[in-house]
Amino acid sequence: MHILLVTTYFEPDSGAAAVRLSRLAKLLARRGHKLTVLTSLPHYPHGQIAARYRQAWAVEEQRSDMRIMRSWLWATPSPRISRKLISQLSFMLTTTLNGLTLSCPDVILIEAQPIFTSLAGLILSRRLGAPYVLNVSDLWPDHLLSVGALTENHPVYRLARRLVDLTYRHAAAITAMSPLWAEKIEGYIGQSDKIQVIFNGVDLKTFRPHLDAAAFRCKYGLNGCRTVSFIGTFATQYDFDTMLAVARRFKHRPDTQFVFIGQGSQNDILQRELAGGDITNVRWLKWIDHAEMPQAWVASAVTFWALRPQDLYRGTIPAKLYEAMASGTPIVAATEDVAANLITASGGGFAFPFGDVEGMTSAIQRLLDDDALRQQTSTAGRAYAEQHFDAEQVIFEYESVLLRATTGCGS
Repeated sequence: MHILLVTTYFEPDSGAAAVRLSRLAKLLARRGHKLTVLTSLPHYPHGQIAARYRQAWAVEEQRSDMRIMRSWLWATPSPRISRKLISQLSFMLTTTLNGLTLSCPDVILIEAQPIFTSLAGLILSRRLGAPYVLNVSDLWPDHLLSVGALTENHPVYRLARRLVDLTYRHAAAITAMSPLWAEKIEGYIGQSDKIQVIFNGVDLKTFRPHLDAAAFRCKYGLNGCRTVSFIGTFATQYDFDTMLAVARRFKHRPDTQFVFIGQGSQNDILQRELAGGDITNVRWLKWIDHAEMPQAWVASAVTFWALRPQDLYRGTIPAKLYEAMASGTPIVAATEDVAANLITASGGGFAFPFGDVEGMTSAIQRLLDDDALRQQTSTAGRAYAEQHFDAEQVIFEYESVLLRATTGCGS
C-alpha cells in the first residue's frame, strides 16, 4: 500500500515526535509499503532551519527507501504561542501546495499535532481522494486551556475546537496514544468504533540495559556520582518547581547529582534557578545528540519527572517513560492516572500524586541506597517494555488500522 505521512517533525529533527514518526515510517517501509513523507525543513528543537536547507522552498530526498518531500516554514525559537501558530500556519500552506503535486496514495497518515498539520492533511485527503488516519499524540486545543492561554469561551479556542473536531469526524480512523485521549475524543464526536488506542513503542535493541556509558559519563563530567536525570523537552506540562524542590532535598549528598538534559519553553525557569547558586547539585546539559540518548539513560541511576496538576495531564504518557523502561532505568514520577498506572503495573518505578515532593524524595533516596531494589525495579521495567512496548510489534497495530482505512485508489 502507498502511505502518505504528513507530519511537521521528522528526522533529522530531534525530539520525541520526530524520533517516533521516523521510526514508524521506516518500519512500515521495511514491511514493503511505499512511503511518501510530507514534512518541514529540519528546524527542531532550535527553531532555526538547518544550515544545509536554508534558502530552500522545497527539498526532495530519498531516505531509507522513503520519498521525503520537505516544505519551507517560518521557523522561530520563540516560546510565544502566537509565534508558534504563525510557524505552524506557514507549514500548513506550503506543505499543502507541495502535496497537491502527488498522485493519489492509498491512505494518508496524519500526525494530528499541531492543529494546522491536521488541516493540511484533511485538505490533501479531499484533493487527492484518499482516506486519512489521524494519529493523536496530544490533545489540542485542550492544551491551550491547560496552560491558561485561552478559556473555553475565547473565540480562538471555539474556532480551534470546531476545526479539530472536523478533522476527527472526517477521519477514516483515529489512533490515540492514550486511553484518556480516546475518551476525550469520543466526548467531542460521540462514541465511535473508529477510535483505537495504540501505545507508543520503543526500539528495544537501541534502548537496553548494560550499555557501556563510560564515555558518556566522562564527556559530561558525571564520573564519581549517582545521576538522577530528567531527559526530554522542557514542555509546559512539566512542573519544574516540584522537580527543583526535590533536587534541593539532596544538596547534602555529594554522591548525587541531578542532571537536566533538554531544552524548551521552560528554559528560563532552570536558568533562573541555576543563576541563584543555591542548587549546586544540579547540572543542565541542554540538548544532546539522539545517538547519545541510550547512554544517557544507562548513565542514570534514577530518572524523575513531575507533571503539572491539570486534568489533561492525567492522560499524558511521556515518551521518556518508554525509553526509561526499555533501558532499565528506575522511574520516580509525580503523575496520575494513565502513566501512574503503567509505572505501578510494570514495577519499573514509583508514581506519586502531582506535587508530592516528599514522596518523590523518599523514593529516590530508597533507590539510590538500596542496590537490590534498584536492580529489581530495573529488571521489571525492562521486562514490561519487552512485553508491551516493542516497536516491532506496535507497527502491526498501525498497519492493521491503515489497511482497514484503505480504499485502494492506487498511487
